[in-house]
Amino acid sequence: MNLLRLIFAVLLALALQPALADTPDQGIAYTDVKLQIARIQIQDSVSFDDAVESLKLRANQHNLKFVGVSQIYKEIAALTGKPAKRMEIFSFCDGLTANKMLQADPQMIAFMPCRIAILEDAQGKRWVISMMMDLKLIAAMPEDSRKSAEGVMASMKDMMVAASKGDL
Repeated sequence: MNLLRLIFAVLLALALQPALADTPDQGIAYTDVKLQIARIQIQDSVSFDDAVESLKLRANQHNLKFVGVSQIYKEIAALTGKPAKRMEIFSFCDGLTANKMLQADPQMIAFMPCRIAILEDAQGKRWVISMMMDLKLIAAMPEDSRKSAEGVMASMKDMMVAASKGDL
């Protein structure tokens, strides 16, 4: 659970960093947005690898392209010289939705690509975690962009549930 708290603390610190930064002389502008963190525990009967496979297969069913993975646990092990609990961050993209969202507001690039993490906490429990855009942020978009963004958010939630259950 401590590892899970650490990851949430890092995500929170990264989200709050722009609000706390004091750099008006550098010409950087900041926009406050509300975010949500979604998480679901992976069933005990589902292996880490099966959760990953389910996540990728469900993404494919929703036409979300798998565009990369960050196996951060390997970096931690290399830096510390000690084994680390497995944690991986998967990136997905729907290029057409991305284009619509960027036409509506170029700042939406900050949410791209969509990321879903799978990790093991200090107690050995496995979790699927993702940052989600606030529904009010999506609701403020033009109709075409909004519908596409809502579809991607629904797909991500479905992918998370599929990974947690090992559904193919």
